[in-house]
Amino acid sequence: MKITKSPINRVGSTFVHVKDLQKTAEWYAELLGKEKPQVDPKSPVHYVDLGNGGFLLDDDRNNKPGTEANLMLHTDDIDGAYAFVKEKGGTIVREIERHPDVSFFNFKDPDGNVLMICEEHK
Repeated sequence: MKITKSPINRVGSTFVHVKDLQKTAEWYAELLGKEKPQVDPKSPVHYVDLGNGGFLLDDDRNNKPGTEANLMLHTDDIDGAYAFVKEKGGTIVREIERHPDVSFFNFKDPDGNVLMICEEHK
């Protein structure tokens, strides 16, 4: 079945890959004039909120080399987006992961950039 309309509908977050999540989160907070952040030690990511958007710090503990996304795109249909990316020649580097609050997968574009497509479950 050929998909004619893209199920990918908006840009999400940019990822910044870090070695020490707590230390880097504190550095960015100071750089941006924010209060010292509360970083969850169980989470591999920390969202830096700028009020009108933000970005994710990612310590890559859950990423295999070569699967680290630099940009997150959003969809309301993760399965449709997966099929659409494959139809358009994207190379899947991380299969769909389904969690109670979010589902996502990672793929490479024709230039080898790794992107994530994410569906938030409301």
